[in-house]
Amino acid sequence: MKQYIFVLFTISLSVSFSQDSIVYSWEKIRSHSVNEDEVWTVDLLENIYISEGEMIHKYDSFGSLKFSQSIKSLGGATCLVPMNAMKLIHFSEEQQTLCYFDNTLSSMNDCVDLSRKNIVSAELVCGSSQPNKIWVLDNLNSTLHLLSLGVVQQNQEVGNLQGVLDVANITQIRERSNTLFVLDKSKGIYVFDLYATLIEFIPGENIQQLDAYDRTLFTVSKNMLSVRSLVTGEEFSVELPIDDVDELCYRNHFFYLRSGGNIHKYRLQLSE
Repeated sequence: MKQYIFVLFTISLSVSFSQDSIVYSWEKIRSHSVNEDEVWTVDLLENIYISEGEMIHKYDSFGSLKFSQSIKSLGGATCLVPMNAMKLIHFSEEQQTLCYFDNTLSSMNDCVDLSRKNIVSAELVCGSSQPNKIWVLDNLNSTLHLLSLGVVQQNQEVGNLQGVLDVANITQIRERSNTLFVLDKSKGIYVFDLYATLIEFIPGENIQQLDAYDRTLFTVSKNMLSVRSLVTGEEFSVELPIDDVDELCYRNHFFYLRSGGNIHKYRLQLSE
């Protein structure tokens, strides 16, 4: 039986198979604890960042604590965004700011006041594949902004999302490989290209979260992980290794799954 490591989904999705033909197994790597209402993220080097009250902690790919930093003056962390291996962004919805930390969690003494970017009420943010750019959702004005954080200001926006796309409740935005995914839990996933043009709508209700790798989309719903080729539209599902998963991140062949007070790191292997 030929076995596929998960990073090769592009190969397994290119052949014809039925849902019943999939054999899979989950391998648990490790877990991290996280308090309720706290946030976390994973960078491309598999470092995990976890907020804890007025602190941020950074753990390396082996689970060892490397750095901690106070964020008391910045307000509560609504989201942590790894821009690259050297920069982490702290977003505070309370203060409507984006603040920078370096790879040792030292403050770079640089914050962006979003009100100066004509953003009234930012609720969600995510990093962009384009250098020094970040997506910001202004839910009050139903507008997506792609902000340039560098010297050269090349901003874009997608306005009137509710009117044009009939979006009801955006709960997540995430960009992977120059493709932006916007999740409306009551309707499905809106897919935008590099120029913020809608290229696809994938219907689906009660999707908890999504992530993507190359041209493969992952979604979590009802204790199942669904895998969809964005090229062919083929899709299959596997049962998650733990119950009540409400957050998902995919990095370097690994799935990071949040359930309750823990973030679990897993590897998924598939066979036909």
